[in-house]
Amino acid sequence: MTESASSAPADLRSTYAKLDELTYRLRSVSALLGITDRVVRAYEEASGVSIKRANETNPASPPARVFDPFSLFEIAQWRRTSGAVKTPESGPIIISTYVVKGGTAKTTTAVETAVHLQAQGLRVLLIDIDVQANATQILGYEPDLTEDEAPDYGVSSDAIVRDTLASYLVPYIEALNKNSGTLNLSSTVTRAIKKPFGEAGPHLLPSDAFVSDVEPALFQAKGQRELMIRRLIDASKSGGLPGFDARNYDVIIFDCPPSVSLTSAAALAASDFVIAPIRLDSFSVKGLAKLMSELSVLERNYQLKPEIIILPTFYEPTIARINRMHKQLSTYRDLLAPCVISSSEDFPRSLSSYLPLSLQKPTSSASKEYSIFAGYLFEKILSKGAEKARKVSE
Repeated sequence: MTESASSAPADLRSTYAKLDELTYRLRSVSALLGITDRVVRAYEEASGVSIKRANETNPASPPARVFDPFSLFEIAQWRRTSGAVKTPESGPIIISTYVVKGGTAKTTTAVETAVHLQAQGLRVLLIDIDVQANATQILGYEPDLTEDEAPDYGVSSDAIVRDTLASYLVPYIEALNKNSGTLNLSSTVTRAIKKPFGEAGPHLLPSDAFVSDVEPALFQAKGQRELMIRRLIDASKSGGLPGFDARNYDVIIFDCPPSVSLTSAAALAASDFVIAPIRLDSFSVKGLAKLMSELSVLERNYQLKPEIIILPTFYEPTIARINRMHKQLSTYRDLLAPCVISSSEDFPRSLSSYLPLSLQKPTSSASKEYSIFAGYLFEKILSKGAEKARKVSE
């Protein structure tokens, strides 16, 4: 059930995506969950998740299982609660997707990784801090839409973006500057986090034009400005931020703007991992050098060293230039993910359909590649959680 099911009229959607038209057969669910058809059937029976049958709407159809995104993620979360998948010992693990270059599949990587990690059994929050708000759009929300306009587009008030990270961080910084323990939060902030695929799906702290308020607030912050997002997340763990408790998540992913800024630096300083999607062209490879420089400053100033994961994107093995660029990345072989993301005409459609590609085409090559990357990242998340737990116990 979506977050809006009890409040929105039946004919209005809670997101721009037409989720009632999105259904899966067993093969697609198996592909997203990374398990066999037989295991999916066993989990369905054990979990008690209600799965429709095709003959419920069409008596002439065989009684084949018909899943939707909500039931898919409910099964994934049942795997987690039943102990069928491992989870980080110390969470949440913080990840940023960032490189100083647009058009590298940065946002696509943030969204697809969030979807696949959630499907593999983790609890994921994606925080969009890019003013372009593309991650917010891919997950079903149009940042410029007002509440009065919503019904004209067939969506309810739950589709409205009212609050962003700025709604928490700006009051938090103001309170710190005044040495006050009182946060002047907006009246709507308790509904800031969106749940486009229900409670069991990946969650989203969206973006709109006002997320840009983070940058001047950081400039005005007293003390260590780059550590403000890190401190905010720590504050959320103590229950000090209504509607946002980082303890509810195994993983938090920041989709950063593709430019040098205090906002990006603060997200990097909060991170355990930085995923750098590198489009295989010379400009993106140069952007990687800039990222290395920024992380060196963080290490020098704050003794923070998030682990870099380089993910080659827009890979086309038949193009000689791309192969040359891929070889150039061998300089960073210790940081390279053991997989690539190939070029696909399907990715641009995610934005226009307000749906991640992996939920549109679960058995596509693109979805399979991101599933492999998420599996690789999953193991790193578990290792990092164990490492953090050891440090706490020492």
